Amino acid sequence: MPALGDRLQAVTFDAAGTLFGLRDPVGSVYAAAARAHGLPARDGLEDLLERRFREVFPALAPPRYRPGDRAGNDAEDRAWWRRLVLRVMDGLGPLAFDAFFDEIWRSFAEPSAWQKYPEIDALLQGLRRSGLRLAIVSNFDARLVPVCRGLGLEPRVDTVVFAAEVGAAKPRAGIFHEAVARLGVAPANTLHVGDSFAEDVAGARAAGLRAVYLQRDQADHRPMGDPEHPTIRDLRALTALIHGEVPGRAPPA
Repeated sequence: MPALGDRLQAVTFDAAGTLFGLRDPVGSVYAAAARAHGLPARDGLEDLLERRFREVFPALAPPRYRPGDRAGNDAEDRAWWRRLVLRVMDGLGPLAFDAFFDEIWRSFAEPSAWQKYPEIDALLQGLRRSGLRLAIVSNFDARLVPVCRGLGLEPRVDTVVFAAEVGAAKPRAGIFHEAVARLGVAPANTLHVGDSFAEDVAGARAAGLRAVYLQRDQADHRPMGDPEHPTIRDLRALTALIHGEVPGRAPPA
């Protein structure tokens, strides 16, 4: 079997969960802001909000974008997050919600809310030295740009592509095709890496790209890891995988 990197010209990456993660849990951030805006203190609030967020986030219908309507798409992103946060906070007690939401929205636009995974800088530097074009392709909203800039990621890649500016979110092909067009490469010569199988692996392959599934969560046992979309536990394995030095292994059942 040829190496995953044969005729490879570019690598694209998902953002949150792939290149960087939250510094503090969502529940802790929400709880601190809620207490500052009138919610009475209660035991276990952080854990409760974390559980609610994890339940609501995947259940909420995704934002509806329109190609060519960047301002409208940005507004849709903010409205989507407002709906999500309303559901998370529903019934918990008195809260100055508008001020609370404004603080939450701003806080996650701050690079200090996020941290790069430790292998990222060396990985991106090595890939660029090998002549590969690099991009970030994410369903994150417009806050992605200041976050990537503040984390030092923006100068390490050739372009940052996010759903609202394109008018299409992963797994739709449009966002992947926009990325490869900016990079000046063909989809077939591009590898996408991300931590969502549906959005990053299935979406990329349907758009004509190669794909690697990043499964950082050791407790995540969703079946993955065939030769067409190998699985890795962190990005330290990616360079060797590209050169065919190690297989991408599925997690144990």
